[in-house]
Amino acid sequence: MNTVELLQFSVGVAFDVLGQVTADLTQEQADWSPPGTVSCIRDIYWHTLTYVDHFVRDNCIEGKRLPETVESRPDVLRMQAVEADVCELHQFASEVESTVQDWLSSLTPADLDRTRHTTVGELNAGQMLEIYVVWHINAHCGEISALKGCQGLTGYPW
Repeated sequence: MNTVELLQFSVGVAFDVLGQVTADLTQEQADWSPPGTVSCIRDIYWHTLTYVDHFVRDNCIEGKRLPETVESRPDVLRMQAVEADVCELHQFASEVESTVQDWLSSLTPADLDRTRHTTVGELNAGQMLEIYVVWHINAHCGEISALKGCQGLTGYPW
């Protein structure tokens, strides 16, 4: 297994877990507003997908410059309240995963060695994908699972 194949596997697992964590959500559960300053599941799910889609399309496929600081990221990448249907979010998740996997399948291991300056330092493309795609999805899966638990639901399905 080379680095491209490993990233394809990791992205697939991350999207699979996201799908499992969100598969049984009703709209009411996704829209539930937890106490405090935590976002609802719908907003976290939307943010996760939008962030990954934007990062891969703009910064990886199109090669646009990465933000210099966390504060200089486009507003679309920030956590925000949205109106979104859970079924549409599931479809969007499928589309985003396809975009990421299609792009990854066009790469060679050498392509993943190119370095760029990021908000967390100098990283190669493989490291960027691990942080900004795989880790990002996995971290938000934990949040979604916890918020499901606050509603008396099962988060992670195992």
